[in-house]
Amino acid sequence: MEKVFDLEIITPLEILYKSMVRHIRVPGTEGYFGILAGHTPFVTTLGPGEIKVDLENGETKYFATSGGIVEVLPEMTKVLVETAEDIREINVERAIYAKERAGRRLSEKQPDTDIKRARRALIKSANRIKVSKKVKPG
Repeated sequence: MEKVFDLEIITPLEILYKSMVRHIRVPGTEGYFGILAGHTPFVTTLGPGEIKVDLENGETKYFATSGGIVEVLPEMTKVLVETAEDIREINVERAIYAKERAGRRLSEKQPDTDIKRARRALIKSANRIKVSKKVKPG
């Protein structure tokens, strides 16, 4: 039997997910990386992308995230993120609208446009759309 470890995915509003897992893959700022039980402790930043969680029972869960940090300990990993969303709960139509709106705001270049905020919105919505494609119908 593979070793397992505690995983918590935490947003500023809640502990979004907590379970015993076999493996997780997270979006580091320099690329994706995986974590197994007994990993050497470290803390690093995360970028926008997909969190893949391989559960103890063999199932896999996916979350879209806008980035944050991860703290890895041998028996526990905490993923502290600005936002995270189970891909089954992503409203794709809303994400498409948000992406289009952010794109318009960036292309119009109005003096009152918060460019950083519009870029973050564009990245976040594009990521939600991309990650949502992992959902299998039925």
